[in-house]
Amino acid sequence: MADIGGALDLTVASLKEGVVRLGIGAALPEISAWEERLAASGDPDLEAVAGTLGELRAQLDPSGLDPVSVGALLMSLGDQVEQVAGAEIGQRVGDKLSQLGALLGREGDALTDRTTRV
Repeated sequence: MADIGGALDLTVASLKEGVVRLGIGAALPEISAWEERLAASGDPDLEAVAGTLGELRAQLDPSGLDPVSVGALLMSLGDQVEQVAGAEIGQRVGDKLSQLGALLGREGDALTDRTTRV
């Protein structure tokens, strides 16, 4: 996977302002690119992450957007990414994967919390 570190840096930078601020228009190409890259990896753990990314992409349809479902998927994705960070496949970029996983989990939790507050 060519220049995975650079790609991770770009993704983390784009998410630092928050997923809501990033917007669906900017998120969809990013999700699709990662989904394709991970699905083609041949690694079952990365293919599972690609599957979750596909679910997330499908949930981001503006006509039926459910923030709670999106938040739950982001938290699940964060957990998956953190698990991959500790695996052999993540050795070269484990720190960046851990940072991305934590960021996704935090954003998912915040999105879910914002939409379930009364």
